[in-house]
Amino acid sequence: MVGFFLWVLQVLSVALCIQEESDFQWTQTDRGSFYYGKFPPTFMWGVGSSAYQTEGAWDMDGKGKSIWDVFTHKKGRVFMNQTGDSSCDGYYKVKDDLALLKELNVSHYRLSISWPRIIPTGVRAEYVNEKGIQYYNDLINVLLENRVVPVITLYHWDLPQNLQEKFCGWQNVSMVTYFNDYANLCFEKFGDRVKHWITFNSPWSVAVEGFETGEHAPGFKLSGTGAYKAAHNMIKAHSKVWHTYNKNWRNKHKGMVGISLTTEWGEPVDISNQKDIEAAERFVQFNFGWFANPLYNGDYPQIMKEYIGQKSAQQGLGVSRLPTFTSQEKSYIKGTCDFLGVGHFTTRYITNRNFPATQGPSYFTDRDLTELVDPKWPEPESKWLYSVPWGFRRLLNFVKTHYGNPMVFVTENGMSEKMHCAQLCDEWRIQYLKGYTNEMLKAMKDGVNVQGYTAWSLMDKFEWDEGFSERFGLYYVEFRNKNKPRYPKASVQFYKKLISANGFPNVREVEKWHRISTESCSTINQLLAAEEQRNTAANILRLIHDPLVSHMEMVTEIVVPTVCTLCILISAILLMILLRRQS
Repeated sequence: MVGFFLWVLQVLSVALCIQEESDFQWTQTDRGSFYYGKFPPTFMWGVGSSAYQTEGAWDMDGKGKSIWDVFTHKKGRVFMNQTGDSSCDGYYKVKDDLALLKELNVSHYRLSISWPRIIPTGVRAEYVNEKGIQYYNDLINVLLENRVVPVITLYHWDLPQNLQEKFCGWQNVSMVTYFNDYANLCFEKFGDRVKHWITFNSPWSVAVEGFETGEHAPGFKLSGTGAYKAAHNMIKAHSKVWHTYNKNWRNKHKGMVGISLTTEWGEPVDISNQKDIEAAERFVQFNFGWFANPLYNGDYPQIMKEYIGQKSAQQGLGVSRLPTFTSQEKSYIKGTCDFLGVGHFTTRYITNRNFPATQGPSYFTDRDLTELVDPKWPEPESKWLYSVPWGFRRLLNFVKTHYGNPMVFVTENGMSEKMHCAQLCDEWRIQYLKGYTNEMLKAMKDGVNVQGYTAWSLMDKFEWDEGFSERFGLYYVEFRNKNKPRYPKASVQFYKKLISANGFPNVREVEKWHRISTESCSTINQLLAAEEQRNTAANILRLIHDPLVSHMEMVTEIVVPTVCTLCILISAILLMILLRRQS
């Protein structure tokens, strides 16, 4: 009898899921006006970073090599051959960075653990690096002592190089076991204090950019196959870790295990064209549903299975290039998310396009669509990152509708700039923060179960294949200075006010935040300009005493900083004139 009732409940839940999916309105165009209101009292505000991007100390205190250490040391892989060897020197500047967190008054800090820092070869049975364990113990303790909740990502892309060389990394199912052993060590050592665990950060990027395009480590171009295989193994690894925590640690530590999935939103170009609507759904399913659907519904999205299967057959393959889960694996994987991390940065318009199978296997042509941008959107600071706040609300409602309204933490959301000159008066980032957090508030009014927001990122850092040329930070980092000083951008003041008010009180108050934020950066700009002048003078003296320095180094070390200094001084003068006229 109990079995019968469970069967009835299961049927009803499936029916409800189907009903919910049909309820999502792809043709909805309401983008609304600005909404003034508050977030719930328990809402969590935070900032994020990751180990490889900020820690530096790449070969210190027993740390092993990661795939990103090896990738960046090969010429031509990263902008200007830059590496994360020292990056922000976060490994040595814990107290300095804690001061930034306290200034912002955030409730949580999202960071990652470097797998090769605590298990140098990636194999727990071989060796555990106690110095690495001690570093993260100290970091977690100091956060908690200062009432900052650590939200920890287990895998933010820095796989131990040894596992890549021996097993071809995420192309090999053996990674499921090694990753589980590593996660279990983290639960054992840190789980008494860490209650929010994220298994993978943006597995889409790991799969597609690591194994389809080769833009990211390990740099493979296994077109049409590598990404699907890597994703398959990461999904298995995530579910294995969730079950390990659930069986061995949940009752003792009372924590949660989730995953962070990053995606753009896809909006149909023509909302009256069914083919464009279907293409937009494919875009989201091939990005977000690829990972979310197995975890919540037990299998890949039907639309992925159909399109990849058809393309594979047309290419003369006997089986689909998309791997399959056994019925046992589907049951094991389904339901292995205590919360869903949602990372989001921008939106694209989507239209249908039929790619012929003769072009060869490719993740991108499997989708049969084209991505477009609206020429009316504001020109982005970084060429790919258009500010389209309404797309965020649409994505969050999609999550609610398709996955049973799970507990959601926004794990990444932010704006970058590609500037050689220091830009502390980041007006565009303030507008972005304001717009996206307001759309999140609207989504919560729609009933989306969002529990927290993480601004990306705390400070400027190493941005993967873009090196240090792209800056996401609320705090500017002077990478040319050996001390790597941090300077607050105007957006720091705005975010502080937003956190303090826990929402948007009224139009006058929000406009006041904006004004105070942009005024605050002028003084800091002058300090930074003075610092850059000192650096320029030091570089000139060094070049005078070193005739062997190349012409290229002279340009990058003297000309560029000098131009930057002039930019800052001119900006400061213009701002002062503007303020005097207003007063």
